[in-house]
Amino acid sequence: MQKKKGYYFRKGFPGFIFCLCACCFLACQEPDEAYQPLSKTTSDILDRSSNLLNSGQYRKSLQFLDSAYQQMEQKTPLDLWERYNFLSRIYLNYDIDLEHSKTYLDSMFWVLENRRQLYKKEYAQTKFLEGDWYKAKKQFGDAFASYFEGREFGLQNLSNCLISNLTYQLGMFRYGQMQYSESIPYFKQAIQENQDCWDGDKVVQKLYFPQMYRNTLALAYEKTGKLDSAAFHYRDGLQFLTDAERDYPEEQNFILLAKGVFMGNLGGVLAKLEQYDEAESLLLKSIAINSRPNFDTQDALTAKTKLADLYIARNQLDEAQQLMDDLELAISNSELKNRSYIQTLIHWNKVKSSYFEQAGAPERAYPFLKAYYRLKDSIDQVDDDLRAVDMEASYENAAQQYQLSIINRDNHIKNIYLGATLGFTILLVIFLGLAAKGLKRSKKINKVISEQNIELQETLGALEQSQAENTKIMYMVAHDLRNPISSMVMMADILLEDEQITGENRVLLEHIKTSCNHSINLVSEMMQSNKNTETLTKEPVDLERLLRYCVDLLQHKANEKHQKLVLDTIPVTAFVSREKLWRVISNLIANAIKFSPKGKSIQINLLKKSEKAVFSIKDEGIGIPDSIKNKVFEWYTDSKRSGTDGEKPFGMGLAISKQIVSAHGGSIWFETEEGNGTTFFVEIPIDPKTPKS
Repeated sequence: MQKKKGYYFRKGFPGFIFCLCACCFLACQEPDEAYQPLSKTTSDILDRSSNLLNSGQYRKSLQFLDSAYQQMEQKTPLDLWERYNFLSRIYLNYDIDLEHSKTYLDSMFWVLENRRQLYKKEYAQTKFLEGDWYKAKKQFGDAFASYFEGREFGLQNLSNCLISNLTYQLGMFRYGQMQYSESIPYFKQAIQENQDCWDGDKVVQKLYFPQMYRNTLALAYEKTGKLDSAAFHYRDGLQFLTDAERDYPEEQNFILLAKGVFMGNLGGVLAKLEQYDEAESLLLKSIAINSRPNFDTQDALTAKTKLADLYIARNQLDEAQQLMDDLELAISNSELKNRSYIQTLIHWNKVKSSYFEQAGAPERAYPFLKAYYRLKDSIDQVDDDLRAVDMEASYENAAQQYQLSIINRDNHIKNIYLGATLGFTILLVIFLGLAAKGLKRSKKINKVISEQNIELQETLGALEQSQAENTKIMYMVAHDLRNPISSMVMMADILLEDEQITGENRVLLEHIKTSCNHSINLVSEMMQSNKNTETLTKEPVDLERLLRYCVDLLQHKANEKHQKLVLDTIPVTAFVSREKLWRVISNLIANAIKFSPKGKSIQINLLKKSEKAVFSIKDEGIGIPDSIKNKVFEWYTDSKRSGTDGEKPFGMGLAISKQIVSAHGGSIWFETEEGNGTTFFVEIPIDPKTPKS
């Protein structure tokens, strides 16, 4: 009986052509994917499931496999393939359900789709499993086609080490036909091919498979009646496993299990050779090993059957009776009623019949003998179709069909290439025609573009001249404004020296002086050659005091329109440019006064939020229409509007404000509803190290 681990069980026509070529190229490429080995988690899961299966706990094995896989978060292609392989073989060899087996077989092919060159060994094994499935369906022609294709793929892509298992499976086909002598050369060849497995940590190829090949070879000799040869190869297998103990210390349980199988089989052969003492010793050792939990309980039943035969031959009927009772209990408790179960039942009936014959009760032996022949005939009848298959003829026919399919495929590929070449030739001719036509058109367009470019250059020159004149005029105006404003500052200073000027008059003079100084700074900036405000002189500024100063300065404007300035602040100190921030706040309050009707209120707030100071100026004015919302911060904007009392607009205040706020690393924005007022927000960092928003 053979035992092993369970799981070895752009627009325009040119763009169209480019896309077509790219699609054809990509269609011919296989996915760029790296080989991913079997994970240690999956290997452990399959080992555990196999042990449960070998120990007769079929349902527990499947339950553990399913729950363990569900807990795995990431699965490689090999993780999935090994699971499907395990389940397909379960339903093919244990709990016979060919439809379930085919479902998992299809899943194995699905995992390997476009990956056959990446997972070559797995693809060849999948083809052989497909052959086993067809054999179980008694579709022997399809079975050999799968075997042949799998072996041909292996010969072209795999080393002898990996091909050995395919050779072994062809031998098993002969073995299943009871052509034991014909199967022996395949098993020997598999052992020879397996000797090439010298590199890497390949436990499967260097331990699991070679012990299996030796065991099956010995079984084939036993079936042919060559008991001495069978005993020799069983002993050779035991020596192989003893040597493996030094090389694979982590596989001690499996090696012990396999030794138990070899001992049981060798004990059965020695019993037939009437070497009863050694046979009894080996069978008892085999039973002691594989009767353990998670070992091979099915093999232990087989060893018990052989030992019962031995006891009957030696007339030790009490010992034989005890073994037969154990066998009867194990058979009745078996979860599966598959072929292995039937074989055990056949052997048990044969042993039971021999027991009663030896005990001198032939009338009690007859029912068991009858049951033995009935069960044996049923098994033989199932195998009749398989025995009738001419393997050599089927294999040769599969080879011819395979070669014919290759020829047809090559012809089909040649036709595709020919058609593609013809198609590309036609497309190339059309493309060249369109390219020539487009070239002629492009010459005309280039001429028009050249003429327009000349006109644009002339226009650009005129604009640059106009800009230079405007800049010159601005310098002149700024220069002329500087003298009268400076004079106003001097007059304010002279008046402030008069100590008789007190009270509100003195406050107004101070405001006039401050405003004039700010105006002089603005004029000085206008006289510079650029508007760069990135370099700021910052200092700690009391923002609450600055805001109150701006409100006081503009209160007279609000009084003229009977408006009320409502101030709500908190103490906040920030590193800013006092003069430039004053300009921003003053401009926003002045705009709120300008665009609000008489008698309205303007709410001015200051708060601190996440290490930033936030100003808000909310009016009840005319609001900003949607048509100019995106233009209010532009330089020289055309979105100027007069105030509610006909105040004249200048159009640069908000642009300057935005530039100043940005230079502080802050931001400015607004919320508005036409006819219902506008709220402007200014947010600036308090700490100079605070990054720009």
